[in-house]
Amino acid sequence: MSSDTLAPNFAPVQTWLPPWGLSACVRAAIARSAVGLHASQRWGHYPAGPICSIACLFEGSAEALDAGATFDPQATRQSLPAMTVTGPHSSPRSVLYGPQADGVMVLFYPDAWWALTGVSPQDLTNQIVDAHSVLPAALLAACERMRKGGHANTRVKTFFEDLLPLWDERDVDRFTPTGPQRNWAQAFAPWMESLALRAAATGWGRSLRQSERRIKQWTGWSLRKLQGSVRGEAAFFAVMEAMLEDRVDWAQIALDNGFSDQSHFIRETRRITGFSPEALRHGFNTDEAFWVYRAWAQLAGYEVPAPAALVDY
Repeated sequence: MSSDTLAPNFAPVQTWLPPWGLSACVRAAIARSAVGLHASQRWGHYPAGPICSIACLFEGSAEALDAGATFDPQATRQSLPAMTVTGPHSSPRSVLYGPQADGVMVLFYPDAWWALTGVSPQDLTNQIVDAHSVLPAALLAACERMRKGGHANTRVKTFFEDLLPLWDERDVDRFTPTGPQRNWAQAFAPWMESLALRAAATGWGRSLRQSERRIKQWTGWSLRKLQGSVRGEAAFFAVMEAMLEDRVDWAQIALDNGFSDQSHFIRETRRITGFSPEALRHGFNTDEAFWVYRAWAQLAGYEVPAPAALVDY
């Protein structure tokens, strides 16, 4: 399932939901090209989160700021390989893409990542590493086939086809979505609840502490941090709904999504994204660098608003 961005002033972004057989493994796939963009428009602001990912650059280059660093276009950056693996991040990160950059990013649930690769998400926390150093041979071969050429839709379809038998080989307890994929925006909370139930039912020890240890082993994050991420994503989609109805009320959104008050909501939003809720809303509507958030909204079926203009700073 694919959809192109509806905002003509933004660079094209494509998004895919996984086929049903991979819905317990892959959260989504996103493709974007930076060709034709000015330097200020080639940034990407990534939020903190427990998701693991594989990113393949078909053309061009990318450089990342340190995890958690305040966004500064002049700060020192780390050059990234053409094919990378990103682990769970406890703080946001910004990446600058080269003028010819074109690629795809595939996002995995962290427990599925560990089952699929044998690489603990905890060992990848706050890291972006060369995919060749961590991926098993079969998965690396699937990534290389995806890079060989063709339209982005063909590349992603080929990767999913190669990934499905690799995932089916893993005889593990897994999260199985119970609703249609159009409810994608609500999938993160059931995944976390399923994870907690599996942790409680696995192994000899079933105390709360032992269950929480299993969750951290499987995902790299504590249950509390996962709950905060789920709450933050729910608030993001609540803002999308409020924007559609032109009724953004930060205090009400905070209370409706489990935050103690508006100040708590603002602190958590800054921690996850690096921006205040209002700055994030403004960036979503006007700034090319917030394309990751527009892709997330697009995956959930929201119409991406078109900005009045893009300005080169």
